[in-house]
Amino acid sequence: MKRSLEFLRERITDKMPLEEMVAIFEDLCREPIEDEMILFETGTFTTISDKPMFQLSLVRQAPNEDEEFYQVHLDIFYEACQENEIFHESIWDEDLEENIFDYIRASEVFAYAKEQECQAVKIYMDQT
Repeated sequence: MKRSLEFLRERITDKMPLEEMVAIFEDLCREPIEDEMILFETGTFTTISDKPMFQLSLVRQAPNEDEEFYQVHLDIFYEACQENEIFHESIWDEDLEENIFDYIRASEVFAYAKEQECQAVKIYMDQT
C-alpha cells in the first residue's frame, strides 16, 4: 500500500481539476489488490482546519497481516457553504452494481465539485 501512497503523491496536486484526480485514483486501482475495497465519501467535516470544510474522499482499503486494514486516502477539500451542505454520502464499491468510478463521475456531487475551486488536497495512509 505504500506504493499506492507514493503513486498518488507523485501525480496529484491541488492545482489539477477534480476529473484528473479521480482518473489518477482510478488508474491506481486498475492493479487489483486481493480483498481490496474502494470507498467514496462526501460531506462537511472539521478535519484540516478549525473551520468545517466540504470534502470528497476516495479510499482504497486492503487487509494487512494483522487482520486489520491499510487505507490510502485522497481527500479533496472545498469551502463549506449552504450549497454543498446537501451532499453527504458514504458508499463502498461492493455495494454498487456498477463501477464505482462511473458512479462517482455520474453523481450530482461530482458535477457540483468539478465547478468549484479546490482549497486543499490531502493524501495519506492509515491503518484501522
